[in-house]
Amino acid sequence: METNSSDHDTPSSHDRRRPRYSRSRIRLLILLVLVVAGAALSPEFLYLLNHESTDDAYLAATIVPVSAEVKGRVVGVAIADNRQVAAGDLLLTIDPRDYRLALQSRQQALVTRKAELEKEKAAIDEARQQVAAARATLAEAKVREEFAARDKNRYQAMSESGAVSGRQYDDAKTKWQLAEAARRTAESQVATAEAAVQTLAAEKTAQESRIGVATEAVRSAELDLARTEVRAPRAGLVTKRNVDVGKYVGVGQPLLALVDTNDVWVVANFKESQIDHIHPGQKVEIKIDAYPDYKLRGHVDSLQAGTGAAFSLLPPENATGNFVKVVQRLPVKIVIDSAPDPAHPLLPGLSVVPSVDLKSPSRPADTVNRP
Repeated sequence: METNSSDHDTPSSHDRRRPRYSRSRIRLLILLVLVVAGAALSPEFLYLLNHESTDDAYLAATIVPVSAEVKGRVVGVAIADNRQVAAGDLLLTIDPRDYRLALQSRQQALVTRKAELEKEKAAIDEARQQVAAARATLAEAKVREEFAARDKNRYQAMSESGAVSGRQYDDAKTKWQLAEAARRTAESQVATAEAAVQTLAAEKTAQESRIGVATEAVRSAELDLARTEVRAPRAGLVTKRNVDVGKYVGVGQPLLALVDTNDVWVVANFKESQIDHIHPGQKVEIKIDAYPDYKLRGHVDSLQAGTGAAFSLLPPENATGNFVKVVQRLPVKIVIDSAPDPAHPLLPGLSVVPSVDLKSPSRPADTVNRP
């Protein structure tokens, strides 16, 4: 029986079209995937074009170290680790007995000085009375001298005319000389009394100065006594507590630190190639590694006037040795605008990722001067 070889060797037109149809479907599927991927990635691509971000960023806060201002043994601790305190709250107490005794001693010294001042004032009053009495005596002596001088002159004239004897003239002359001596003595007494007043006044001034020193000593002792109660200089969370009852502390010794979680900002270290379009006032979206689903809003506050390397302990000296160019980073301060959320406490040191919206309004006048 003769068979048609074309039935086995020649593919039908339907079979020849099937590969082309499959390739068309593949092309269409690839095109569709590309369109979907482009649609999905285009917002992210546009976002990257209009934003600058860095993962070299962290939260910073006001941290106030609390140190001892007087030395002594700690007799009471009123705080615990990681507890919130208000400004003025008692943190710990240093043994106040020595400072209380010192205050009492200085107060007694001040009382003594004031009593001595009162004595000086009484002595000055008495000396002034003596001056007044001496001046009255002087005035009387002057009157007696003038009277004696007139008698002497009158007897002298009568003695020369022979109306009185020479003895009577000598008596009048002697009385005048005695009155003159009494007047000089009275003048000396007035000078002595006035000098005594001046001396006592100078002693009074010196005593008032000593009272001032004693008063300052009392105030210093009062301040030292008050400093035995260490109080919070501002509100914050207690951290790095390094004090317990019975421990002896010295002046300036760190005891603890207070972290103000209501005063938190972001320090973002952007590469120098990123800061060309970053300006104060631009909006920032902040992601926190500790809270993946929590985002904050903020704005650029300022750019530091120098890279981190420029303010390091050993800044680079590129003018010596071999030079290897390293991309520098510039710290940028970002202020957080979002309201505090107790469920997401912002603690200094937490890593964040800020994204600066380059299209948002800025304040060019506040930017760092650029050449």
